Amino acid sequence: MTATTIELPVWNPAALAIALKENGLPGQRSKTAITKLRRERHNRREAAAPDWRENERQDGVLYSLTLRANLRVAARYTAEIERRGGETAIEGQYGTSELVIADRRDGLTLLRADGWRKYGRQGSRHVSLSYLCGRENGQTWAVRVPGTVATVRSAIDWITPAEVKKALQSGRRVERQGDVYAVETTKAHDGKGDLPESHVWDAEARVLAHPEHGTLHLPYPVRFVPQNAYGMGRGAGRAYGD
Repeated sequence: MTATTIELPVWNPAALAIALKENGLPGQRSKTAITKLRRERHNRREAAAPDWRENERQDGVLYSLTLRANLRVAARYTAEIERRGGETAIEGQYGTSELVIADRRDGLTLLRADGWRKYGRQGSRHVSLSYLCGRENGQTWAVRVPGTVATVRSAIDWITPAEVKKALQSGRRVERQGDVYAVETTKAHDGKGDLPESHVWDAEARVLAHPEHGTLHLPYPVRFVPQNAYGMGRGAGRAYGD
């Protein structure tokens, strides 16, 4: 049995419609239907593909605008972490693992680094670094969270103290100034709690002040609860965020 090869005019919708019909081939459509289908497919490909017109070539590598923007964000927050004395890379036997953006949400960024760190005769061990970063009142901030944290949401959940969560669930008012929460309480506990030195409470004026975060007026009894955070230095334990 000899197979017959039919050459179809695929680039001409009108001729293609006629050829399909004359040869009784599947997929018979009118010229209008073929043109519409091709336009829809083209639009889907355009939407899914990166817009290379927004790219530029740097040192032989093609970077998209999104990638370059992410690199700038990571560099800004990495510099802030370094300023605060934090570790920004993991030096290991397989090279250096630097902080990169793991997640971005609601104006916040989570930076992470994963690598194998060598511990002398003990060999290598896989370790991770995670930092929740953002900007508030024109100031850049960064808080170190457990290396297992991989999303902005989980980082926020970790840094929020249990006492604050409980207060919110019960309907009590909660205000935040940087790394400190002012939780509505009774008069007997007014002004109590842990308050970092960077925050100053004026009980008479009912004002909580901070050199970078400004002032917070609290006309009702409050108890101060510091945000959960790890110290910036390697091996550091719990510490204040500011």
